[in-house]
Amino acid sequence: MLQVIGVGPGRPEWLPPAITELVKHCDVLVGGSRALKLFPDFSGRRYDLSVDLDGSIEVIRNALPEGRVVGVLVSGDPGFFSLLPRLKKEFPEERIDVYPGISSLQFAFARAGLPWQEATFASVHGRELTVLPQMITSPTAVLTGGENTPQKIAQHYLERGYNPQILIGNALAYPEEFWASMDAEQLAQEKTLLKNAIVILYPDKQQPTQQGNGCRIGISDEEFLRGNVPLTKAEIRVQVLAKAQILKYDRVVDIGAGTGSISIEAAGLASEGVVYAIEHNPEAQALILANQRKFGVSNLYLIPGTAPDVFGELPPVGVCIIGGSNGRLAEILETVPLVAGGRIVITAVTIETVAQGLNLLTDLNYQDIDIVSIQAIRWKAVQTLHMAQALNPIFILSARKGEAL
Repeated sequence: MLQVIGVGPGRPEWLPPAITELVKHCDVLVGGSRALKLFPDFSGRRYDLSVDLDGSIEVIRNALPEGRVVGVLVSGDPGFFSLLPRLKKEFPEERIDVYPGISSLQFAFARAGLPWQEATFASVHGRELTVLPQMITSPTAVLTGGENTPQKIAQHYLERGYNPQILIGNALAYPEEFWASMDAEQLAQEKTLLKNAIVILYPDKQQPTQQGNGCRIGISDEEFLRGNVPLTKAEIRVQVLAKAQILKYDRVVDIGAGTGSISIEAAGLASEGVVYAIEHNPEAQALILANQRKFGVSNLYLIPGTAPDVFGELPPVGVCIIGGSNGRLAEILETVPLVAGGRIVITAVTIETVAQGLNLLTDLNYQDIDIVSIQAIRWKAVQTLHMAQALNPIFILSARKGEAL
């Protein structure tokens, strides 16, 4: 059996007696060298965990002789960004008992004297900085690691126009502990090496608000700045976004974004995610940025250029909306970094584009392919009467990406 044991900050004075007693009854102890040193009197077999995660799993697998109790020592608490999910996946038939420790989260909030029941949490250890919330609306604890230092997190927010106050705790509970509070501008210039840090981000009083946009869809056409660039009408926007089924944490790419009307509303739906607007027209690019400022949308990023040429700047996305392809629809569908199961929505104004899109989606093993055509009619007041004003008919193709053939 496996016993996953949290050793807290990794100092003996912070080990509860119950954990010390538990370790005595293990036959095998697996952990990092620092964790193993916490139990100098342990008489069973010891195995050092590898820095490489796959290597660590093999160490544990090899230490699991039948009928033995194997204790896996993890820093902090096993339930907070730890090895536990991987162990449950790798050893589904094995009994796994979990014993809590003091997490770095608890330690940091205690040092700060702050309650943490309403805080949000993230880890950038081995993850991209795009997992960070785009807007900090509550104290946010972030586990750092590797190349993603506290300084890099500070720079990440500065590049997006925010300068939040940040608490930094490095090597907490150790003699070399570093604890400080500074804003992002100061932290970005901090020279101290911070390799084992947790940071707490405060809401930035200067960050832009959503100006009531939130999840509002079907925004009036008149509210968007549009110049001479075509605008996706509100009635069509609503249907496109309904077919896209955007979730709170989604990454979305809007190809041929035009004025950015769909991107703006998609950003409201993906409030904790990211929307990437790809647009090659310089006038449209300027309008996207202008509309972004007008609606106070922080999680929208313009990628100037043409798809698929700029796909190298995209991470994997969960939703792809194609409003314009410049005749390169086949290349786009073949190379867009859409995850398996991701949603795709294509708008078209000609039956030829519909036929091409349908054939491509079928050939590329897209699932749940759906096609609708919409022609909205607005009734405009003319003196005392209302006259019909027909909008151009639009085709909307939608599907989910299947596994590669």
